[in-house]
Amino acid sequence: MSLEAVLDYQLINTKNGQVGYCQVGSGTPLLLIVGYSGTLYHWNKHFIDELAKHYCVYLLDNRKVGLSDSRNEYSMQGMALDVVDFIEAKGLVRPLVFGWSMGGMITQTIMQQFPDLLGGAVLLATVPHANYTSPDFVDLVANSEHIPANEFRRKLYGMFFSRPPRETLKDLITQSAPTISDYQYRFNFDAKELQDYAVVAWRGVDTQALALIKLPVLVLWARNDLVVPRSACEVLSNSIPNAKLVVYPDGGHFFLHANPRTIARDVVNFFLS
Repeated sequence: MSLEAVLDYQLINTKNGQVGYCQVGSGTPLLLIVGYSGTLYHWNKHFIDELAKHYCVYLLDNRKVGLSDSRNEYSMQGMALDVVDFIEAKGLVRPLVFGWSMGGMITQTIMQQFPDLLGGAVLLATVPHANYTSPDFVDLVANSEHIPANEFRRKLYGMFFSRPPRETLKDLITQSAPTISDYQYRFNFDAKELQDYAVVAWRGVDTQALALIKLPVLVLWARNDLVVPRSACEVLSNSIPNAKLVVYPDGGHFFLHANPRTIARDVVNFFLS
């Protein structure tokens, strides 16, 4: 993939709905599941470019974002089934799944409920239970309806990057976003309502369930993450038998944008080894 390449936004019908996605590269399938409030524009083009040298990379929109929608349960489990339906509709064999933040919750749910479906997983800046999430972040999201939209976005990006909420943070995402044809979708009210409910209602994955996961799992975290504490990632890496924890020095909850190529290479090297 060239950084100047334009990705095609596609739609596939599944047995319970439909999924909007982009596809690039060839080889072992690797699914990217974005986190809370995310769209495909939140991925980093340098990260995608590096992964596409080794994998067939699929960028999936979560339900109610873009063209994605389904009749599955209105919950984290249902959102996990949306991904499973996509895997089945595409006929993918033991794909790797990369879950970022809430996407990591979706990924954990798949690993627990469909242990033979995946070939491996990456959990970036995520938690085994919503209770691990920073109270400040929970309060910000809970009070979002009482904060002007522009102010909320600035505060949200400030917390995501662990820096003062400046407009430059939004610019950083915009400049590093992939170029996607016919894609102008935003995080809307319906998507927010679903994700707010799904995160709060999610029961998490306890240590006994994590211990039963036999897949190779790479856990990634940055030291200055204001959303996810180190303890959450240590629970994941210490409980899953074939897990490895990699800690990055900075970048906050969005440290993918601070270290895109390094993280991609760490993913490649982990599964090659």
